[in-house]
Amino acid sequence: MNEVLIHIGWILIFMKVVALVLFVWLANDSLRSLICGRPKNLPTIEFEHSFFIYICVALAFSVAGTFISDLILDLGIGVQAKRQVFYIYFSIHEALFMVSVLHWHNLKRCEFARITTYGFYVSAAIMVLFLFRYVDRVIFDADILRGIYSQVIALSNLLITIIFISYPAQRLYQLIVDKLIDKRISE
Repeated sequence: MNEVLIHIGWILIFMKVVALVLFVWLANDSLRSLICGRPKNLPTIEFEHSFFIYICVALAFSVAGTFISDLILDLGIGVQAKRQVFYIYFSIHEALFMVSVLHWHNLKRCEFARITTYGFYVSAAIMVLFLFRYVDRVIFDADILRGIYSQVIALSNLLITIIFISYPAQRLYQLIVDKLIDKRISE
């Protein structure tokens, strides 16, 4: 089962990379401007800068989290110690992710897009879930959240991937429709 989840995790990361490439290709600003430039006071440009920050940081943290998860599982320590390290580390991991996104927004003086805020809510919920799971499995050894935990984590990963894909897919659709309309007008 763990091997299947690992493969699904890498497939989701691949989908996020494709979404990032599409996003950069379809963005109104250049890659250089998206990385270090200040967004203009246009709502679309502000949105794209905020979303780009979120996508880049989330992708970096997804890849790092996948590697670190594998390292934690391969540690030569007991199961209880692995649980402690895993849940505490990933709670901190989510918190660092949110701080990184906030910091990059502050450096660029960029407003938060609504979709970035939704991603933040998901990250905060995941962080709280990791802490609850830690209390559930390590402190009380009750395993009450067994059924909820894996489904919520999988659903949140899927939800974040859908968030990543939504804007580039909408922009690609818009580009195709505009090309078809231009073609019909010119005929």
